[in-house]
Formats: sequence, C-alpha cells, structure tokens
Amino acid sequence: MGIIKTSPLFLAKYVQCFYSVLDDEGSNNIHRRLPDGTLDLVFNLGDAVSLSRDGVQFQHMPGVSLTGLYPDRSFISYAGKVHLVGVVFQPGTAHFFVKDSLEHIKASTFDAADIFGKDINFLLEQLVTLPTEIARHQVLEQLLIKHIAQRQQEYHLDNILHAVNNIHAAGGNIDIGILHHAHLMSERNFRRKFVDLVGMSPKQYAGIIRIKTFSKRYKSSRLNYNNILYDLGYNDQAHFNKDFRKVVGAAPGVYFNEMNPMTEHFIDLI
Repeated sequence: MGIIKTSPLFLAKYVQCFYSVLDDEGSNNIHRRLPDGTLDLVFNLGDAVSLSRDGVQFQHMPGVSLTGLYPDRSFISYAGKVHLVGVVFQPGTAHFFVKDSLEHIKASTFDAADIFGKDINFLLEQLVTLPTEIARHQVLEQLLIKHIAQRQQEYHLDNILHAVNNIHAAGGNIDIGILHHAHLMSERNFRRKFVDLVGMSPKQYAGIIRIKTFSKRYKSSRLNYNNILYDLGYNDQAHFNKDFRKVVGAAPGVYFNEMNPMTEHFIDLI
C-alpha cells in the first residue's frame, strides 16, 4: 500500500501534483480524510470506492470524478483492490478547468464527464493499459494542457495565488485582515474573489491549512502538542481542540489513535 506522487512538467501553476494510490493486496476499510482545501480529478482503476460526509451513509464514487473540495472531514470506503490516479489542482486555478465558481461545487463529488465531456471515460480505459504510474500522470497532464489553452486569465488570479501562498507560509496562522490590504483589494472584493477561485472563504481555508500543518508535524514527530500549538499561534489547548473538531470531526487523540496506513499516506500527499 502506498502513494506514488509526481510533479507536473508544464502545469506547475495549475497543478500541485499527480498521484496514484495503490493497494494490490486488496482493502476493505474506511478512512477519515483530512481536508486540504483542494479539488482533485480522480480516475478509479480499481474496485469500488464510496464517499461519505458522516461515516454512515456512503455514495458510490464515479469512475472519473471531481472531488476533494471539502471544508471539513470526509470518509472514504474501499472494497477490494485500490488503484486511484489523481490530479491535485492548485488552490485558485481549478476554475480554469471547471469553468465555474468553485463555490458551486464545494463539499460535493460529481461525475467529471459533466465538465470534461464523455470522452474522459475513454481516457480511463487508456490509463488501465499504460505500464507505469508515471506514464499515467504524463497522459493526464497532456489532457489538462488541452483544456487550459481554452481559458482566459483571471484578472485577480495573481493576488489570490499570493494570498494562498501567504496562508501556507504561515501554516494557516495568519491575520486574514492583512491579506486584502497587502494585495490592494477591498475586504469585500478580496473575500468574493477568494471564494470564487478557491471555493471557500480565506478564513475557512486558513483554518484548514492550520489544522493540516499541525497534523503533518505531529504525525512525523509525535512531539508534545504544546510545542507545535505555540508555533501555530494557539494560546491554549481548548481553543485548538475546538478548531480541530470543527475541521476533522473528532478530537485529536481519537483521530491519531484511529489512523490507518491510508490516512497517513493522504496526510503527506500535499
């Protein structure tokens, strides 16, 4: 079981990475996926995969789907062999491919053929025949190059991308009020464009990145909570616990104690 990740050769401005999730031995488990504020294009080359917001009611994931833009926890259920091949779009640029405000597809998973056309299902069949994961990632990039050439540049894109980079550089611990001043935009216009291009408000996005930053650091080091919380601007653990539950849907201790290998791989994906 593992994840193979590659970087784009030509579309680094628009794509964070390509990835393949593999488990040839077969799997029959559920894992809680930590949100990361990104949209994924996912091809399922394996057995059935189902998604849920509450861990109880699951819906079948289409063979090619757009998913992942969730503001809080979601659950993924695997039944048998796992082979997913995906694209993680850069926050702020997925709208070039979706051709709509990302706010309209927030917290949802739908058939990618609705956006890319039915021919994308033939690409799924082509991916199955390719010999390596790297070859599959390269074919996906060629697909996206064809679509990006048809789109016009968004006027405020650079400002929003800089704001996203600032949020990541601060580990999500940033005063949202300074962002619109730094990019010479009114607070109302900044928030509206951020929601259109990223899919959620800057405050909500920063909150996700803050919790994701904590989770990655804690998982890799198992340091005392307080050492990490201090760096992320938390003055007390009660405030952190509240934020963690809001994003993850469980207390930190419960989440990390229940973590399975698939959950760990997804934490490190981006």
